Amino acid sequence: MSAPHLELTGDPGTVWHVGFRPNPWAWADRAYATDDGRFKGRWDDEEGKFRTIYTGDSLYACLVEVLAPLRPKRSVDDAVMAIEDDDGHGTYYPDHAAGTINYSWLDERAAGRAEQDGRYCYVTHSSSIAVLRRIFDPATFGIDAADFDASLLKDSAPRALTRSIARWLFDLADGDTVDGVEFRSRHGDDLRMWAIFERDTDGETSSHLSDRGSVSLSPETIDLARALELHGIRWLD
Repeated sequence: MSAPHLELTGDPGTVWHVGFRPNPWAWADRAYATDDGRFKGRWDDEEGKFRTIYTGDSLYACLVEVLAPLRPKRSVDDAVMAIEDDDGHGTYYPDHAAGTINYSWLDERAAGRAEQDGRYCYVTHSSSIAVLRRIFDPATFGIDAADFDASLLKDSAPRALTRSIARWLFDLADGDTVDGVEFRSRHGDDLRMWAIFERDTDGETSSHLSDRGSVSLSPETIDLARALELHGIRWLD
């Protein structure tokens, strides 16, 4: 029997992203990082040195991620969880009442469509989990977990763990070079997502994204309406 290995997937093909005008594909401005230089996404760098851009296999998947922090709050716990960006789609919101969104949200944002290549670690694949479990002890990060499993990697709270995994993957070299992470949204396994790591050779955008384009969003955008309905979010009059 062969030893467990990281499950690597390649060349995702057509992907989407929701970002800011005029170039939704640009790396996030470091002005939006926290005081220690780190971004809030699940697969951002724990050391705050490289940036990450998140993509999805559909515009709907990206919008489900982006809009999740605006869902109606069911409890105090939900309100606390909303402080954290969900899976890293760079949602810098003005203050809104829970469960609402202002039409001005559309003014600065645009959807991006591109072709994506590269090699990505499918982190919740059974083989990848077996490898990562041997390297990372949740207790080291102050996490009281029964085991190291897929649910731990999807949990919204232990960001130090997932960001440390991202840093470890980023540092792999030679034949094991990894360009980012493939994962499933914690809002549903049907939503296929990627996190692309920034490299020193990249410019304003990732070299793994080609044929980049921008698509305007409006209240009539079907995928936007579907994501709002899913989350129970309404437009403010």
